[in-house]
Amino acid sequence: MRDSRDRIWTQSFTFDCEIPVVFCRLAILTAQTEPSQPTQLHNSPALFSVLALPYGFTNSVTVLLMPYLLRKNGTAVEQIATIVAIALLPSIWSFLWSPLADAGFRRRSWLIVSALGAGLAAAGAILGIHGSHLFLTALLFLMNAFGGLLSSTCGALLTAIPVSLQGRSAGWYQSGNLGGSAIGGGLVIWLGEHAPLPVVAMLVVAAMALPALVALFIEEAAPVRRAIGRQLAGLAHDLGEVFRARRTWLGLIFFLSPVGSAAIGNLISGVGQDYHASGNEVLWVTGIGGGLLSAFGSFVGGVVADRMNRMAAYALAGGFAAVFGAYLGLAHATPLTYAAGYSGYAIASGFGYAVATALVLDVVGNRRHAAASAYATLNATLNAPVTYMTWLDGVGYQRWGRPGLMATDAAANGVFGIILLLVAMFAGRHWRQRDESQRLQEPDDRNQYAKSLAGSA
Repeated sequence: MRDSRDRIWTQSFTFDCEIPVVFCRLAILTAQTEPSQPTQLHNSPALFSVLALPYGFTNSVTVLLMPYLLRKNGTAVEQIATIVAIALLPSIWSFLWSPLADAGFRRRSWLIVSALGAGLAAAGAILGIHGSHLFLTALLFLMNAFGGLLSSTCGALLTAIPVSLQGRSAGWYQSGNLGGSAIGGGLVIWLGEHAPLPVVAMLVVAAMALPALVALFIEEAAPVRRAIGRQLAGLAHDLGEVFRARRTWLGLIFFLSPVGSAAIGNLISGVGQDYHASGNEVLWVTGIGGGLLSAFGSFVGGVVADRMNRMAAYALAGGFAAVFGAYLGLAHATPLTYAAGYSGYAIASGFGYAVATALVLDVVGNRRHAAASAYATLNATLNAPVTYMTWLDGVGYQRWGRPGLMATDAAANGVFGIILLLVAMFAGRHWRQRDESQRLQEPDDRNQYAKSLAGSA
């Protein structure tokens, strides 16, 4: 099959080819990135929207509830910023402990353990709001460490989904993450104002632990049980294969680009007054409304990622973000511009999140030993553009005000969207060539996987 594809590709460049070469290039963009796996061996993609809720709630507790409670308790803003910054460090470094999800327990068990651990750590931080800030920071750090492990575990389970459904599964997963963060953010602020701290702590534990019980409905292959030495050797072998693969280095061009960074979302609430938007308008546009629109964009992005080349879909996400960023910068500074422009940008952001996750799954493949570790490591690279684009957008605002911020973001997304589209056109054939390390499609491996999955049901 592979030789056949190579012959077709070679023949497209011959002098007497009836179809122009550019059509052959464009055909890559509409093709699926890999053949489909048997559809009978998969979990429902919608399950992942529920499994992502605890991860979304950890973000709400860290950046919304705790700053609100600390400020209400008289803590200085600069001290709150330090606490939150330290608490968020696991989002960058969680790949260091993600190998836990690749050894020992079933991954659905790690999901439940991680969600419960995050909930209990969050409850401890809420109840300790009047105590030591050092201890409170440590608890929030621990909560986000459990959240990172939960994310890695979900990523590992997503890699076992058939390739033809990975886009939709990624879309559902990001919909739950973004929607949970948006809805959870509004709820935790309301609870922090109207309910006593013990009630808030109890409800936060429930909000994180209960959705994780859906993991009991997840079917997965039985874990590989080996001596610790052989387990580590298998882990290192899988990771080595991932990072030696051409598609990994090709994927890093996408992951490290500004496309999909959604950096305007980190600053949009701070520029509401530039558009003469009221406090309530800012709250709804950037809070629950923006979060739900991002969740909708994720669902759409997941569907699209299953119907066209995922590299091309990633490039399109940059184009969509550039259009709405340009609108926010060039249109008259009115509340309507603020609401309409950011609503479109939020949908584009969700679209980009889903396609990025699907692309990471494409790179990782279906790994027996290092799925969580490889997913967490590559997923961490997606945080780099968020950081540098937020800084660049801030520089744009400092120099040229509101139009400068929006133009900086729109230009970065638009230019790199075109670059990535060209990469998808001219390097896509390398992506379509499966590495030897990703051959669960072969009959022997597929049958073994099927038996393992059937035995775990």
